Amino acid sequence: MMKKFDHKDILELPDRYRAKLINSLSGFKSANLVGTKLDNHTNLSIVNSAVHLGATPPLMGLIFRPDTVERHTLNNLRKTKYCTLNHVSINFYEQAHQTSA
Repeated sequence: MMKKFDHKDILELPDRYRAKLINSLSGFKSANLVGTKLDNHTNLSIVNSAVHLGATPPLMGLIFRPDTVERHTLNNLRKTKYCTLNHVSINFYEQAHQTSA
């Protein structure tokens, strides 16, 4: 049996259940580390929003949450226009997740 949720139902779900449900809607996601550097300060953040946009020209996209709070990676990218994008493998995913701690 298929469960249907309307907007009100979704907003009434417990916070963590709602987050897990919404995060799973688009299926499997890659984990990536985005590295930036600004004024000799390095920053590394884990993201699951990297998307391939095209090969010619080669384009990748990153989606960030609204910058209503300080977002170091987003701010650094806006200023420098450069970053590294590194795939997180099973060998170090737990360490990679610590970048968000």
